[in-house]
Amino acid sequence: MIEVYYTKNEFVHRKAEILIERKLGKGFEIKRNENGKPYVSGNPVYFSISHSAGRAMIALSDKPVGIDLEFYRPRKFEHILKRLSARERKWIDGNFIYFFLGWVSKEAYVKMKGGTLAQYLKRLEYYEYSLYCDGEKYEDTAVLADFAAGIYALCAEGSIEHTTKRFKLRKGEKL
Repeated sequence: MIEVYYTKNEFVHRKAEILIERKLGKGFEIKRNENGKPYVSGNPVYFSISHSAGRAMIALSDKPVGIDLEFYRPRKFEHILKRLSARERKWIDGNFIYFFLGWVSKEAYVKMKGGTLAQYLKRLEYYEYSLYCDGEKYEDTAVLADFAAGIYALCAEGSIEHTTKRFKLRKGEKL
């Protein structure tokens, strides 16, 4: 089961540490891979953080996980369209919501894999509400729209069964 926490963006990295402490106790070390993705050294707790417009989401799992959050705001994305496949451009057809559906799905996938968008951009496609990597449909992704006027995507290896709740400090926990 993946745990997803919604919170203000303030102290989001400390909040992630608190959530990990709840699972492991104190004494763990957070490192970064060669692409900058944080991970818990020597422990099977995986996490991912995303933030947008002053809000943040933290995903915790016992398997690799990635989450991405974007708040809807009309903006120009035509320069990015040139990098997308013909199928994606046809499906988006000027609809910025469709663009965001694909964008958060791709970002979540890349975070789950521990890579960079540059490594995966040409390999990933999102159209007709599905994510594809190297032409293969990736089933373990969830795109959840209209989250306080935003959208987020969650990717994990295996099941994406998850719970979503607000982050709250417990007695004795400090930011």
